[in-house]
Amino acid sequence: MSAHRGRGLLVAIVGPSGAGKDTLLDALALKRPDIMIAQRIITRPADAGGEAHIAVSDALFDAQLAMGRYTFHWNAHGLRYAIPASIDEHLAQGGVVVFNGSRKALPEIARAYPQLLVLMVTAPVEILAARLRARGRETARAIAARLNRAELAPPEGAQVIVNNSTPEAALAQIEAAITRAMQNA
Repeated sequence: MSAHRGRGLLVAIVGPSGAGKDTLLDALALKRPDIMIAQRIITRPADAGGEAHIAVSDALFDAQLAMGRYTFHWNAHGLRYAIPASIDEHLAQGGVVVFNGSRKALPEIARAYPQLLVLMVTAPVEILAARLRARGRETARAIAARLNRAELAPPEGAQVIVNNSTPEAALAQIEAAITRAMQNA
């Protein structure tokens, strides 16, 4: 990670389904109100389950993209995702912005935000499988496909956060990584 002078820190939380990313982001928001958690814009209905997000249609996504309302965007799992351009003001003031991202989108995001810190949240596959089954949103086949993707190597330069015990333990790892990155900026 390299620091961009005069700017804050952008933190991408990535990792396999069931790793606990949303749980950790919610806990971070409660514990650290000084850190902005960017809410994703997704072309998924608001009542579809999963994380709290801003639901938009494909047409609205296209319109907002054309108006420059998104700082970056990507496609994954048949959906379109974006992070609002409003994060740039918080970063310009030296703040920290954390978002739930996609491994595939990281190279493009890193080109635009050289101060990007990537934290890959993961857990052993048996824990991921149990968490995915407990969510009850997917078939056994869909869970198996997600678990196959969980075996992917961490993105280059990512710091690995192992979430295999309590959310508090993983949250402490995230906070320590952010603190180190801000001290090195």
